[in-house]
Amino acid sequence: MKKRYSFRQRAAIYVLFATVTIIALTCITVNCLRLAQVGDLTSTNHALDIFAVCIMSFVELCMIAVTFASCYVLGEKKFYSYLGIVLTGIPYEDICLVRYSKDNRIFLVYYKVDKNGVVKDEMTGVQAKFIRVNVNEKYYDEIADAIRKQTPSAIVEVYGENDK
Repeated sequence: MKKRYSFRQRAAIYVLFATVTIIALTCITVNCLRLAQVGDLTSTNHALDIFAVCIMSFVELCMIAVTFASCYVLGEKKFYSYLGIVLTGIPYEDICLVRYSKDNRIFLVYYKVDKNGVVKDEMTGVQAKFIRVNVNEKYYDEIADAIRKQTPSAIVEVYGENDK
């Protein structure tokens, strides 16, 4: 049943990604040229230049992971949220409410938590947190139906612009 839904990113995120990529690749290239002593570029501190290449490579890999590998996965027993390399799994039995709008602006999944300091949610009546599912609008019904199949007790609410 595993199905993957990619994050819907804004254009500004891709512009930021392209800018950081250009800066990182420039820094990596300059430091590599300094290490190789090409032209007038000479390294006076090899350890610092090697460290800078490693750090900028790590930053670039993190940017790629967060920008392109972020997704939601409907697993067999859990609803997973991947943000780059950070994984959050919500068991289906903990999901108590799914709310999304007809005008496709927001999709929220409320889930139960048993932690101190988390107050009861007024909407669900239980100690709950929520995550915003940021995917293409055409998948809203599909995700809601999949959650409803896994958790029949979960309430699915669809609301429109005029509903408050």
